[in-house]
Amino acid sequence: MTIQIIKLQPTNGKQNPLNPLGKETRIHIHNSLSKAIADPDITSIILFGGSNFSAGADITEFSAKNQDPKEAIDSSGAVPSLTDLGNLIESCRKPIVGAITGVALGGGCELSLACHFRVAHEKARIGLPEVKIGLIPGAGGTQRLPRICKDVAWALDVVTSGRMVGMKEAKAKRVVDEVVEGSFEDVLEVAKRYAKYGELMRDMTHRRACNQKVIADDDAEGIKRANIICEKVAQKLPTKERGGESVHAALTAIRASFEKNGYNAGMEVESALFWDLLLNSSQGRGLRHAFFAERAAQKGNTNLLKGPVAQAFMQKKGNPPLVGVIGAGTMGAGIAIGFLRAGCKVILVDVNKEGLERGVKTIKKIFQQDVAKKRIPSVQSKHILSNNLSFTTDMKSGDFCNCLVVVEAVFENLKIKQSIFAQLDQIIKNPHALLLSNTSTMSIDLIAGALSPERRPFCAGMHFFSPAHIMKLVEIVVSSTTSPETIALVQYITSKKLRKVGVTVGNCQGFVGNRMVNPYSTEAVYVLEEGGAKVPEVDMALYNFGMAMGPLNMGDLAGNDIGYLIAKSKGLAKDPKTGKPGPNRKPGMRYSDLGDDLVTKLGRVGMKAQKGWYDYNVKVGKGRTPIPSKEVDTFVAGYVKGPAKKFSQQEVIERCLFGLVNEGFKILEENIAQKPSDIDVIYLFGYGWPAYRGGPMYWIDNEVGLSHFLKRLEEMHKAFPGSSHYVPSRLLKKCVALGVSLEDYYLQGFNRKNKAKL
Repeated sequence: MTIQIIKLQPTNGKQNPLNPLGKETRIHIHNSLSKAIADPDITSIILFGGSNFSAGADITEFSAKNQDPKEAIDSSGAVPSLTDLGNLIESCRKPIVGAITGVALGGGCELSLACHFRVAHEKARIGLPEVKIGLIPGAGGTQRLPRICKDVAWALDVVTSGRMVGMKEAKAKRVVDEVVEGSFEDVLEVAKRYAKYGELMRDMTHRRACNQKVIADDDAEGIKRANIICEKVAQKLPTKERGGESVHAALTAIRASFEKNGYNAGMEVESALFWDLLLNSSQGRGLRHAFFAERAAQKGNTNLLKGPVAQAFMQKKGNPPLVGVIGAGTMGAGIAIGFLRAGCKVILVDVNKEGLERGVKTIKKIFQQDVAKKRIPSVQSKHILSNNLSFTTDMKSGDFCNCLVVVEAVFENLKIKQSIFAQLDQIIKNPHALLLSNTSTMSIDLIAGALSPERRPFCAGMHFFSPAHIMKLVEIVVSSTTSPETIALVQYITSKKLRKVGVTVGNCQGFVGNRMVNPYSTEAVYVLEEGGAKVPEVDMALYNFGMAMGPLNMGDLAGNDIGYLIAKSKGLAKDPKTGKPGPNRKPGMRYSDLGDDLVTKLGRVGMKAQKGWYDYNVKVGKGRTPIPSKEVDTFVAGYVKGPAKKFSQQEVIERCLFGLVNEGFKILEENIAQKPSDIDVIYLFGYGWPAYRGGPMYWIDNEVGLSHFLKRLEEMHKAFPGSSHYVPSRLLKKCVALGVSLEDYYLQGFNRKNKAKL
């Protein structure tokens, strides 16, 4: 009796600890299995991945540009598909045990479901996340999972959410047979025990998922209940128009597991849906672009992570690194929470004692919520708050001077920020400590200028998005003096410690996200002023496009007073007493006073005042649900100039988004962003752009088309010569002249002719 252990990844070639199931790996598994099945001396088989079972299919195979995805992953000659491997495993007469460690996701999970037995390490996680990239499990996942767990509602939840499942839950649902404590070697020992048990059974028929029923054929009531469950789930899923193509397809496939006559009939449904999504779904292509763009944006140079500051954040044991956060307001408290959750010690500083107390209270409240929602144990929360959090009104006191990272998060006033950094220059002992600003608009060069020349390489922007403890995006802003080592370390801290998505950008007014959002917000107001649509109609057009919320609702959430104060600081807003336009409002410049007057005349600053572009009521949606306002309708009507022309939703979308995207082209032109996909990531994670549309630059490239975009911009510029955001970008004109997409412009290296700042 010999047990054959098959490692999922071939030993030759570069090793990937995630064991992606690309062509070479599939051939290796197929050949190893075939050899073991044919060998009479081998009586059972264990599939083992090492630190991870497998993170799933190698999606680069079917996402490569100019490659037929079906040709890349379908069965063809010597290259087996994942479906072929699953069938080979399941049909084997010898018992096959899946020894699950790390993660078994997507195709990796599907291979494990085909095994006759599954044992897993206690910290392992399984899942079928294909819907997140616009697909469904395509190698039997929608058919085997419900047959194994016998729970349609649970299978639907796992597949349509794409979430990862812990082993306690998996064991309760019979998806794994045993959960193993200890080392990976202990998992293999238990797997060997199951292999021997299987050998004694001799017949694997009843262990094959394909032979099982989700619901007995004669259980009409059970099938009726399962269909009712499916209908209820369908009502809660996003509509197909708002990115729900893959989740609705997943539901249809799972429904086939109990409605169709047998496993093979169910597999026909799964296969047809999978290939239709892969070959025909624009939503799926957008989601896969977003998947790769996120990873590309976070690729940092780990070779530059040297020195004591970097080591303090990279070490797995030892004293936690000390981080200072200056400013205890909403942003500062949120940033402090993020670093505390990351295992750092935090000193929170605010010169205002009452403000400091409010910030500390906010931090404690969030950790109490974490405990209540079972995100962390109560003991851990108490330890963090008592041992890792301290606070002071004086940067010169206590241990603050020993901070290795300081994040300034005071309000947007350049003189105050420069004063703080000048003090940090004298206070912080470590000459290589990172001195970072959370400014959302101001020049990092001007802020760094307050430091001594020796300190400036260690200064950068770290622009968090509110609420900072929830929002995943961080713009890492590079000044003209920021060192590559500082960029690499901030990238590492952002992605590895804070678990956020960091995108490195250049230094300009508003950086990338806020610079682009300005034409988006201002055009929404112009549409109102032209009588083209009412407030809810503007927002509904953008919501139907896929945005998380419309621009006017977004303004209420952020605070309309912020936009007004920025306009005032730029010398654009009129004097509320005299009505005289700001000194920097040039003749012929297009500017609307409507949004400013909403704040200064009506005090409608947004949700925090329960009135903005909408009314809000604490009894309705906890004060967050927008309620159309008659007062605002009347107020807006007084600003409508000339005969009103009703806009279609498409016109509203183009007016608001085309200026935004054009600004993105100019940002690329100026090398403020390194590549188009970085802009996409910023809008996906910071501004509620629908992931199934890939991001603004992807959308204009693939759904709108650059020639049409340029034509419409030229028309808009002619109609509105006073708006610079409609002046077509030189980069856009160049792409159209060359006959290439924006993506190809970068793939073919045309951009390298321009010297990059980053």
